[in-house]
Amino acid sequence: MAQNPVDLVVLDIKMPDMDGVTVLREIKKRYPDTEVVLLTAYAGVETAQSALRLGALDYLTKPFDKDDVINVVERGLRKRQDLVRLKLEHEDLLRIKEYLEKEVETARDNLLLYYEGTIKALIRAIDAKDHYTFDHSEHVARLSLSIADAIGFSMIMKDKLEHAAIMHDIGKIGINEQILRKESLLTEEEHIEMRKHPEIGARIVRAVPFLEDTVDVILYHHERFDGNGYPEGLEGDKIPLTARIVSVADTIDAMTRDRPYRNALSLSQLIDELKKGAGTQFDPEIVKLINDNKIKLF
Repeated sequence: MAQNPVDLVVLDIKMPDMDGVTVLREIKKRYPDTEVVLLTAYAGVETAQSALRLGALDYLTKPFDKDDVINVVERGLRKRQDLVRLKLEHEDLLRIKEYLEKEVETARDNLLLYYEGTIKALIRAIDAKDHYTFDHSEHVARLSLSIADAIGFSMIMKDKLEHAAIMHDIGKIGINEQILRKESLLTEEEHIEMRKHPEIGARIVRAVPFLEDTVDVILYHHERFDGNGYPEGLEGDKIPLTARIVSVADTIDAMTRDRPYRNALSLSQLIDELKKGAGTQFDPEIVKLINDNKIKLF
């Protein structure tokens, strides 16, 4: 049999060595798109049904009319040409689809890049409002990744955590600048105002579908393990793990910075404070990892 398929084959049922039905079966096995017409002097319903079931285009009985043969051959060639055309059109559509998918993905990546750049600029602007928290969000993201490494997060999970951690304070955009810049301890009323920033931040990122993975961290990073945090008072494992991680990282960065009302804590003082808060403010398992030197803090 030829290495390259042909458009149409005309076979006689009775042939030496191999009958037409067997050849038909072999052609359809190797070249399913090739059209086959069978000719025979021995009409038989079963043979005709078998030929058509195996994929023959038609079945002509001898003696046959020349015009009938021409018509069936032309019909077979048209069918074959239509099939080739449809395949080419399908391949063109697949290429167009792949091209458009790449264009959409590129546009999405660019949009995400620009949006993340804007978010980072806003975060830096927020940090800059308080001299004592400059670059705070970047530090929290780095610490969060160290904790995630010790826990065994996958690369994808770490990427999502990093995006969330760097944006955890985005809601401070909606907080009065005088409160953010205040160097002394906040009043009760100012604390109430400041505690609104997780919900403000969650509303901001919920408006962007591809930032949905950051919502839990932004909304819950001030929840406490004992249920006395805010905004919802979640307790223990009900607090998303990513939020528990960022809560510890957030506190570590805050405690290791000088503030007007206290000096930065040393490493030993920091560990002591974390141990005191284990099971109340912090996830005790995360604190244990830090206490066991499983996490690089500095």
